Amino acid sequence: MTIRVALGDDDTAFRAAAVGLLEADARFDVVGAAADGEELVALVERTGPDVVLLDLRMPGGGVVGARTLADLDVLVGRRTPPLVVALTAETAPDVVEEMLRAGAVGYLAKGRIGSSLGDLVARVHDGELVLAVPTARLALRRLLREEPHTSVASP
Repeated sequence: MTIRVALGDDDTAFRAAAVGLLEADARFDVVGAAADGEELVALVERTGPDVVLLDLRMPGGGVVGARTLADLDVLVGRRTPPLVVALTAETAPDVVEEMLRAGAVGYLAKGRIGSSLGDLVARVHDGELVLAVPTARLALRRLLREEPHTSVASP
């Protein structure tokens, strides 16, 4: 079974590199890439990917983008929304926690993934929660304990 992936990132070079890594892997069909949240939502509505890689810092990305994508089942009648994976340089535990609360099932720090991107995406598709970020433990502790924290505004 081929995993259909959409990518949203406003960094042209990174977007091209990530698409290239995934397209070189027979497990994936990259259905498209977008430079902002509005374009990404339209792409997802049109192509119905299994997994969406979402940059937090692109316009329309972050928590708002994750919530919008998580609600697509309601908005466009999909049986299930796509699996949302944050793909970002932002590693603050508060942001990781916010993305998990918004429905993300993965959080990948751009500087830590390299050639392992395909394996990480496949693991998310197979049902794992994948947190490839140095602050994952703290974010999960906070989330599980429901500890109060100061929210970090996400774009």
